[in-house]
Amino acid sequence: MARVFISHATQNVAIATQIRDWLDHDHETFLEVHPDDGIQVGEAWRERLHLELRKADAVVCVVSEASVVSSWCTAEVAIADALGCLLLPVQLGGVIHPLIRHLNHIPHATAREHLEKALRQFDAGGRKLAKDQEPFPGLDAFTTALSAVFFGRDAETRALARRVRRAPGLLAVVGPSGCGKSSLVRAGLLAQLADDPRWLVMPPWLPGNDPLDALARAVRKTAERVGLRWTLAETKDRLVLDGLRGVAQELVDEDRRLLITIDQAEELFTRAGEKDRQIVASLLREALADNVRVIVTLRSEFLDDLRALPELSGVHLGGYVLAPLAREVLNVVITGPARVAGLKVHPELVARLVEDTANGEALPLLAFTLQQLAMGVPRGGTLSSERYEHLGGVHGALARHADDVLDNAVAETGTGKEELLARLASLATLDHTGSPTRKRVSLAQLDFRTRDAFEVFVRHRLLTASGDQQGRWIGVAHEALFTEWLPLRGAIDERQIGLRAAQSVELDASQWIEGECADHLLLNEDTFAAISPLVADDDLSPDALRFLAVSRDHIHTLRHERRRDRRRTVSWLAVFLVAAVGAAGLAAAQWYNAGVDRDKATARALVAQAQVARVSSPRLALRLGLAAHAVAPSPDTSAELATTLLSAFGEASPGGLSARACEVADGGLSPHEWRKHLPGLAYRDTCG
Repeated sequence: MARVFISHATQNVAIATQIRDWLDHDHETFLEVHPDDGIQVGEAWRERLHLELRKADAVVCVVSEASVVSSWCTAEVAIADALGCLLLPVQLGGVIHPLIRHLNHIPHATAREHLEKALRQFDAGGRKLAKDQEPFPGLDAFTTALSAVFFGRDAETRALARRVRRAPGLLAVVGPSGCGKSSLVRAGLLAQLADDPRWLVMPPWLPGNDPLDALARAVRKTAERVGLRWTLAETKDRLVLDGLRGVAQELVDEDRRLLITIDQAEELFTRAGEKDRQIVASLLREALADNVRVIVTLRSEFLDDLRALPELSGVHLGGYVLAPLAREVLNVVITGPARVAGLKVHPELVARLVEDTANGEALPLLAFTLQQLAMGVPRGGTLSSERYEHLGGVHGALARHADDVLDNAVAETGTGKEELLARLASLATLDHTGSPTRKRVSLAQLDFRTRDAFEVFVRHRLLTASGDQQGRWIGVAHEALFTEWLPLRGAIDERQIGLRAAQSVELDASQWIEGECADHLLLNEDTFAAISPLVADDDLSPDALRFLAVSRDHIHTLRHERRRDRRRTVSWLAVFLVAAVGAAGLAAAQWYNAGVDRDKATARALVAQAQVARVSSPRLALRLGLAAHAVAPSPDTSAELATTLLSAFGEASPGGLSARACEVADGGLSPHEWRKHLPGLAYRDTCG
């Protein structure tokens, strides 16, 4: 229900009071002169007017000659326009207010009907439930087309709309998975702004693996709405050359604002590469201006990652925390859409649904259960407790439905249950907390049997398929499927190691691409050997698959080079070994010859000394001769010894050396040793 501020000149107070009476039953109105909730005696009126204008969703402007010349009425119109409030001019006497001449002015005579219609459109997004349209979206988020059955978030919708209208920069709607962030933005905020001529609302887009492509598609659809027939390739070229700010200037003028909505913005961190993330963040930063707003839905744990992006430094980044739906509001979430669709819900069933849901965190399961309860029930029918029992309650409905769909898929395609569960598990990845989160997969990556089996799940709304001529993508309708359906949860648990390995490969692949595919960023042999058996092709993006293939080829090349280098090294080592052995032999021969020569020289020197000492000291000469013979025995040393003995101790007898010679010469040598030294000389075996 919209908050309405009525702006008027003092002369038009009667008409302003009449307008308040028109609207007071269905809306929360503020009229400064009203005795109950207007400005009281002694109250600071300027501050109160500013406060009420900031709280207002819509401002009814009573436009007259008096209000146009009134400085305060003009200020109220200007402030309301700056705050982004819905302006509803009521015309008196054909006067047009110069500040809002671009808006349609409604004559006072027909104003009531027009005001009520405009505010109804504001409250409900101007949408009605189409004929045969289901009132409950199941596991899907509420869309703008379902805004008429989006209940329970009226206060949040108004608060979010005020934040978007008034706050510049980027606004992040954060909260846990399943709390309804996407529904609030799509069925609440965007439905409210869709019919506002001052806003051009870009279709929400998910970043996915290629956020620039997703942005370009959303821009192209928006351009079509304003009569610009851009192709996708042309749109991408414009984003690259002119930036998002230049594109925005072509889409809206100074009197209109462009709202860019990124749904599930955590995919910028879980699926997109760093380079793509940087490009998109830079485009957003450059585009943010007075007439451009950006709103994103984001899981709570990724808010710090968003704030840490250097490309968004200097950008005003606001946060709107969406808490799970309060328990007391669950009643209207159940009965409101049913009432719009003409369905009845027994109070006992409502109480059981609220009790089994427990809190807003199980909201997706409640929506799915309501969808199953309402399926096939005609307008005027009643949602029954018997069917609720058959479904197995809130928590059992999803698991039971998934079991039935699995059986159907197995029967239709002939695929085994375990194989199909493993394929379904490939639609999950792990966030940085280790919890499973959904991942969309290109149908082009799937074989025909898997594709046919997945189509069964799409028909039964457990999987969603999206895309266009550029490709088709498939993913789970909601992450509740990963936690509430035990067979799939078990299959995901079995693949956790592989999923973590796939995450690691995806990260390395993005760094490799950002590093211009440098070889040093490829996986080394040990890492490749450890990680490649763990990952399945279904878990990897095309870039990651290419990264693995290039890493494998690079490893093979390095192995071949190492083998070639080893053979070359062995050949050179053999050559060096032969050369070393030869050099060592030569050195040993040279060393031996040098020693022989040295010993011969020493022996000659001793012989020379013996010859000198022979006359004066025959005993010394004999010992020098013995030393020479010991160092280098040769005929020369033997002859020298014999000469010394015969000349110095020349007494000889037929039996050998004389007794005196034996006495002088024995020197401690036995006859045997003398015979060894001088084999040609006879001597007696004993002396004396």
